[in-house]
Amino acid sequence: MHRIPDALLARLRQRAEAKHWNGHTEKRIGRTDVLADFRTVYTAGPDSDPEDVILGRCLATLVSAGHIRLMRGKRADGELLPPGIHLLPIGPAPAKDVRRGELLHPDLYPLVRDRPRVTETQRVAYRAISNWLHSLPGPADSVLNVPLRERAFEIFGKREYVSFFPEPEKCLDYGGFGGPLFSDPAKLYRLIRAFPTNPPLLNALFTQGRIRDRCTSFSGGDVLLVVENSATYTSLVMRLQEVEHRIGCVAWGVGWSFRSSVLSIRTHHNANGHERRRELREIRYFGDLDASGLTIPAKASAAAVEVQLPPVLPTPVLYRELIRLGTPLPGRESTEQDDAEIMASWLNDSRSFSHVVDTLVKGERWAQEAIGLSHLTTNDEWLADMQ
Repeated sequence: MHRIPDALLARLRQRAEAKHWNGHTEKRIGRTDVLADFRTVYTAGPDSDPEDVILGRCLATLVSAGHIRLMRGKRADGELLPPGIHLLPIGPAPAKDVRRGELLHPDLYPLVRDRPRVTETQRVAYRAISNWLHSLPGPADSVLNVPLRERAFEIFGKREYVSFFPEPEKCLDYGGFGGPLFSDPAKLYRLIRAFPTNPPLLNALFTQGRIRDRCTSFSGGDVLLVVENSATYTSLVMRLQEVEHRIGCVAWGVGWSFRSSVLSIRTHHNANGHERRRELREIRYFGDLDASGLTIPAKASAAAVEVQLPPVLPTPVLYRELIRLGTPLPGRESTEQDDAEIMASWLNDSRSFSHVVDTLVKGERWAQEAIGLSHLTTNDEWLADMQ
């Protein structure tokens, strides 16, 4: 039953956003629109309870979860539904806008000073970049160049920016949001010391021989490391080309695709003509800490075991570092307590990850990009999981 309220909430928020809802105030939605959205996510069967009864239960669930508030008002005789609902805020109100004349970092100011008027979102973004530049211990050009999504999360992954950038790691993708500076990606990348990463076509493999040449075969190790997002994939590959390890292959999981693509491992590993390859001993996974990021490897693990492959295991040090260094921010998924406990159980360490359940129930997430190249180049403890 909880899936219907979740789907209804998503549609209601889509409707509100289409009407320029800012996410940090309440938004009124009338009964007619609520009913219309409900009918897009629920189809009654021949033995179902009446439509208004089912909708009433969904609304009660959303009220209990703190997502909506029912409108007050008179109801006609026999009317079960309220006059409408108030969508409750999903994030705090942003700080005051960046106004003309506000002091920006000296490296940023020359790039935007004599340009056309910018949007509210762009002004907030300038402030975020300026604050990041001010926070650096030295000049920006001394900072390590890292994948764009990792830098975007570092700059925008704060609660004060949630209403403007709900998925901060992605907010600079595809040219970001236009306007001065953002319409010139090359200048932006130089300023924030970042580079865009192209999703890998297949995977990165490591061979015997020189460390930096390890890129063509499983023969260099017996661990397959699967990474959910492409920016983190890039950072891990760059780091693994510089250190000794027993990881034979790094693969991009492509989100939900991994649940099915894990079955292709048996087809390609130890196939005819590749007797030199070592036996694949472990499959490890690292992804976002949210409902999807935990469900994906758990389902992939079950599929792998069915075809006599090793189970898909977590990388505990990377996940612990993600919690320690990252910031849980509102996500797009909310989870019931029982479901959250099942999802978190895949991590296999209830003591270290006990508060993951509470975060899932709140509908928050840790984005994988918080563990980026800057951290990986200064800390090799995460390799201890796979030695």
